[in-house]
Amino acid sequence: MDLSKFSRDDWIMAGVAFLLAIDVLFLPWFDYTFGFGPFTRSVTLSATDTPDGWLGVLGLLAALAVIADLTLDRLGATELPSIGGSRAGTRLVLTAATALFLGLKFILHAHFSLFGFGFWAALVLTVALVTMGFRALETETAAAS
Repeated sequence: MDLSKFSRDDWIMAGVAFLLAIDVLFLPWFDYTFGFGPFTRSVTLSATDTPDGWLGVLGLLAALAVIADLTLDRLGATELPSIGGSRAGTRLVLTAATALFLGLKFILHAHFSLFGFGFWAALVLTVALVTMGFRALETETAAAS
């Protein structure tokens, strides 16, 4: 396994996608507090929990697909199908799908007072992931020219 085939941008993209996967699975996206007085309780839910946990699961799978696509492409295990004839284009579509699914989860449950730390971290990580997708496409296009 020749890790020298991975560029610095590849490592950053894979790392951001991995951190986003951990965020979606384990960090609290929603903080619900209910009750009154001494009977107050707080519940935290991750992105894969209700409400609409399926969007979190699809976002998680898309983020993991970015890592898998990047790894298989760089290690040259097999010829992979591409979108628009470009591997970077395929990864951009996967990052956009991640952003779409997590964005839909946000839109369907936009209660700013309920969002936990995991949501805000995922917002930053998703923007970084899509930015890295655009950067990879620009780099591949510039190299082809």
